[in-house]
Order: sequence, then C-alpha cells, then structure tokens
Amino acid sequence: MSTTKSSTTGSPAASAAEEKTASGEAKADTAARKAELRDRTAHFARDTRAFIRKTPRTIASLSDSRNLVRASGAIGAWYIDADEAGSREEFLRGIGSCRREARRSAHWLSLLDGDLDERSEKLRSALLSEAVELERIFGAIIGKTIANARAKQKTA
Repeated sequence: MSTTKSSTTGSPAASAAEEKTASGEAKADTAARKAELRDRTAHFARDTRAFIRKTPRTIASLSDSRNLVRASGAIGAWYIDADEAGSREEFLRGIGSCRREARRSAHWLSLLDGDLDERSEKLRSALLSEAVELERIFGAIIGKTIANARAKQKTA
C-alpha cells in the first residue's frame, strides 16, 4: 500500500494554516468557556432569588437574604467587568471580586439554614455547592493568569 503526500504537507504555508486554525479553535473554545461561565453566574443569581422567595420571613433571614441577593448578583456583574478589562491588573481585580462575592454568597447561604422545608434545604445545599465551585473556578483563573504572566516574563 502506497501513500502519497499532498504537495503542501510540510510546507511553511501549511504550517501557518494549521497554526491559524489551531489559534482560531483556541479562541472559539475560550469564547465558549467565557459564555458558559457568564451563563452559569446568571443562573446562580436566578436560582438564588427563587430560593429566597421560598425562605421563611424572620428578622434574621430578611437581612441575610438581602445580602445573599446582592452577593449572588455581583458575581456575574464583576465577571462581565473582568471580561471587558483593558489590562491584566483590571482583569485580576475583577476576577478577585468574583471570587470574593462567591465566598460571601456561600457565607450567607450557610446562615440561611433554619426552618427550611426539605425541598428548600436541597436547593440551599445545591446553591451552597455551586457557590463553593464558583469560588474555586475564579481562584483557578487567578492562579492560571498569574502563572501565565510569570511564564511570559521569564521568556521575555
């Protein structure tokens, strides 16, 4: 069995085309991940609001609920700001704020655990898990961004 190579295989033009395709795929993958995270933060804020509507109204829960609503919505707002940042420093500041608001959301969710029915408790538990997961995701983004910046400095 014989194989034939195309005339462009191994040529600089083919390598440049392959690199351009790989670069385009990487950009599309990054854009998809950004959109997914933006949707995930919005979904978290909407689910949090649905949970708040089901919680019993007590003096303590009213204050905690207000703070939870603010923190859950701020995650997505800060992510939008970070995504549109003009510099690495602005990006890191915005992602750091996302992580902080996710941590605050987890805090307020942990305080809203009294007098919940079984369904509301399951939702609270799922939201708490999501808040912790978002905190980890934003922490990983910070770590990777800093590592990439250091690697870029070493090669420069």
